[in-house]
Amino acid sequence: MNTADFEYDEREEYTNLKNRFDQFYQMKIFPFLQEKEEIRIKYVHRFWSLLFLSLFILPMIMVAIYVINLQLEKNIDISVMYIFIALAIYVMRGPFVKYKRHVKSDVMGVIVRFFVGFSYRPGTGLNQGLIKQSQIFPEYTTAEADDCFIGTYNDVNLMVCEETLKKEFRSAKGKRQMQTVFRGIAMEMGMRKPFKGQTIVVKDAGILNKFKSFDGLERVKLEDVVFEKHFEVYSSDQIEARYLLTPAFMERVLKLKKIYKGKKIAISFYANKILLAIDTRENMFEPCSFFGTNLNKKKVDKVFEQFWTIFSVIRILKLNSNTGM
Repeated sequence: MNTADFEYDEREEYTNLKNRFDQFYQMKIFPFLQEKEEIRIKYVHRFWSLLFLSLFILPMIMVAIYVINLQLEKNIDISVMYIFIALAIYVMRGPFVKYKRHVKSDVMGVIVRFFVGFSYRPGTGLNQGLIKQSQIFPEYTTAEADDCFIGTYNDVNLMVCEETLKKEFRSAKGKRQMQTVFRGIAMEMGMRKPFKGQTIVVKDAGILNKFKSFDGLERVKLEDVVFEKHFEVYSSDQIEARYLLTPAFMERVLKLKKIYKGKKIAISFYANKILLAIDTRENMFEPCSFFGTNLNKKKVDKVFEQFWTIFSVIRILKLNSNTGM
């Protein structure tokens, strides 16, 4: 994130927080990474050993199939080789999976200690019922949660999860395939300003607007021309929608869109919470590398920046206030 997008006091807050994080890195994170580096090297060696073993055995299997088919007049299906390849890939995934479970989770656990009041819950994910009822996520078949953080920032209860949503479809040949329809950050935030219905804010679809529909919601026309250019609003209560989407709040949403560089941002006011979806299409919160050294501060700094962008949502939307939205 470019700190030039923030006001002076926000840049000052960022600088102070980053300085304290750098000190925390030297005292807590770096020594821990040094310990984990030995484990990483062990898993990398194990991976290369499995790879070389597979490359040695595969030609032998191919020769054996050829000899059996030729000399014994047997007809062994070539799919046996594919089964072996699939098995080899599965086995070689072992070091990656164990590394992520034993190293990345531990490192993230240390990093998150810096952000007082937060805990790391890998694989937890947002409530699936709430995700579907929010109506801001694409229709999907399966959900995979990776990193997840729960805590409080500026008196706002916050749950942040890295979600990947996939939808099953059939190809032209009738083969089942999975397509990623959402990959990014899903945030569930408490809100002090009370409301009863549901209001959603989604990206403007241009001429496709007339084909959109949401269960129990109708289009809301707002007076803010700039906001209407970028977003569409649907609600179960026209009056409540305007109560929630004040001019100040709409201005902050536009600022949020600018900070996230035009990424697909959608917001749902539902069940007295705010759900926010940001389709980043990138793998976030990765302080460790499998093939590269862990003693690279740039990766850890990137995780800090990602936390800062998440906290910026609370600061910009001012969710800790029940007035002046």
